[in-house]
Amino acid sequence: MIPGMQKLKLLWQGYLPLETTFWQYAILYGLLLNIVTTVAALFLVVLDVPIAYAAIVHLLPVPYLILTAVGVWRSADRYGHHGNFPLFARLAVLAWSAFWFVA
Repeated sequence: MIPGMQKLKLLWQGYLPLETTFWQYAILYGLLLNIVTTVAALFLVVLDVPIAYAAIVHLLPVPYLILTAVGVWRSADRYGHHGNFPLFARLAVLAWSAFWFVA
């Protein structure tokens, strides 16, 4: 299996550490992906391309948002330390995904 695909499989299954899944995959990579697609969608609007194309570009990160939300949720189930981080991570990734979905 391709190494990147293996990481995504581990992410989906929740086998990556919660800190990595949340901060690296959901927040950092999600932020970068959403900024790029939002800028691209706005660029298409400025170029007077049909709005449907801009909407499609804007929604391209949705599968990744779902992937990371599921990964965070499942990683939180496996989190071995005490504290509220699993609950925080779950709520934060849902809010983060919802924000980028409507932004």
